[in-house]
Amino acid sequence: MAANAIKDLLSPKQVARAVGVSESSLKRWCDQGKIQFEKTAGGHRRLRLNTVMSFIRDGGYELRDPGVVGLPATTGQTQWTIDRARTRFGDALVSGDERKCQQVAFDLYLAGHSISVICDQLLAAAFHDVGDKWDCGEVEIFHERRGCELAMRLIHRFSEVIPHPEPRLPRAIGATLDGDPYTLAVGMAELVLRDTGWNAQSLGNMLPFETVRSAVRTIRPRLVWLGVSVVRDEDRFVEEMNDLFEVTESLGAVLVIGGPVLNKTLRRRVRYSTHCDSMQHLEDFSRLVLSRGDSGETN
Repeated sequence: MAANAIKDLLSPKQVARAVGVSESSLKRWCDQGKIQFEKTAGGHRRLRLNTVMSFIRDGGYELRDPGVVGLPATTGQTQWTIDRARTRFGDALVSGDERKCQQVAFDLYLAGHSISVICDQLLAAAFHDVGDKWDCGEVEIFHERRGCELAMRLIHRFSEVIPHPEPRLPRAIGATLDGDPYTLAVGMAELVLRDTGWNAQSLGNMLPFETVRSAVRTIRPRLVWLGVSVVRDEDRFVEEMNDLFEVTESLGAVLVIGGPVLNKTLRRRVRYSTHCDSMQHLEDFSRLVLSRGDSGETN
């Protein structure tokens, strides 16, 4: 069963209940500038969900009533090691327990773990474990596919919690290529880049190279990321990838690639700015690009 729907704007009374303080204290924090808020046309204070979650996480507050922010009732009540969280999360993926998936992931987030660590050491690691179970005949294909659906909804839930992308921030776009239906890594990359300070947007999956090049020319991002899990024609892939690199380089953007099929032999044949084998690597590289204020070095 799905978790409660997330509300983007919350009243001081709701936030006070979520944190376990009085409404008057919460309003005082608003007036003191400790937590940002907006005012409605009628003069009422309203707080955005991502602001509230950042306030709780950064301030070390306990989430007393998770239902207020649309999370499972047990969220924030368990202290996890990464290994134990990975096991419990993987079990929940296989059994289709969406509430437990969200609880475990948000427990780690509220405990201060970064989005990139959650993506690498929880989501990706759990799916690796599910794959091992499939190889041993312990799970069916439908278990893995259902788990993917739960993970994508979890990614969407995180997208409501982290800061929304602002137009003034450097732009980043990403996708998978024609014939590649896998969206999980692209969705995780979008989250990581947004959390790092990019106005990042996934363009979806199974995009032809031609339309990716068109998107680069139209949107003019500073960073382009591609998740590559399938290569049907290696020679054509090399040619198209090198054409895409020329477009990104000419417009001052970096081209980031990642995916299980990009072995060393194939990577030697294509041009790109960097290859990332983890979301933490992507985070580190994207921060480097931001700090330099340029397109970074190219391969």
